[in-house]
Amino acid sequence: MEPWRLRPRRTPGGDVEFITNAIKYVPVITLGLLPIMNPLSTVPLFLTLTRRMSPHWRARQARLACLYAFLILSAFLFLGNGIIALFGISLPGIRIAGGLIIMVLAFRMLFSGQGQEGPVDEGDAEEIKQAELDFSFSPLAMPSLAGPGSIAVVMSYGSQIPEGHSIDGHIIVLIGVAITVAVAYVALIFSNWIAKFLGEHGIQAVTKIMGFLLTCVAVQFIASGIREFVVSFSALS
Repeated sequence: MEPWRLRPRRTPGGDVEFITNAIKYVPVITLGLLPIMNPLSTVPLFLTLTRRMSPHWRARQARLACLYAFLILSAFLFLGNGIIALFGISLPGIRIAGGLIIMVLAFRMLFSGQGQEGPVDEGDAEEIKQAELDFSFSPLAMPSLAGPGSIAVVMSYGSQIPEGHSIDGHIIVLIGVAITVAVAYVALIFSNWIAKFLGEHGIQAVTKIMGFLLTCVAVQFIASGIREFVVSFSALS
């Protein structure tokens, strides 16, 4: 998969250029983020927590969880450059570190059959439910949907936005994040149907497929970061 990077082109038709970039890169961003978010891994947790809730309250929890996940990822997208500047981290370093984190999570999905963000076990979920807490922010939004892996992916994409396309680039990333969160919302809303249709083995199979795709994304991030390190060192020498 070619890493997404807006081409810093200057043309009179700015709107046409934005639409072209959006059509080209929004699917890349969505396909890169969807495997790490893996809404199917959140379905069992969501079903456990909402087992005794009314349909209205269950839908509200799904809606709030996805809204919080979008806000969390958006915040890290816009604050990512500030974090980089504060700690003196290079952009290639961010890409390599994000790729390594994603690869570890992908291996967990491939070889252990677990979700990528350390899902809460059934006992913990039962305690949360009995306490009648609003769990839309935690554990559903964070860390299940918007965990370290998803944050790393969004920050990696944000680091590839060229200076000449800062506004357009952030809008395109936000569109990709919004589409991914919308897919997660659909998965949570139809969680009962998905669980019955796929079954436990089906969900594990889809998780492993997403783990493989996620491994490919991680390798691409690491390769891109190493390449930029080599180019920068060559320029210095």
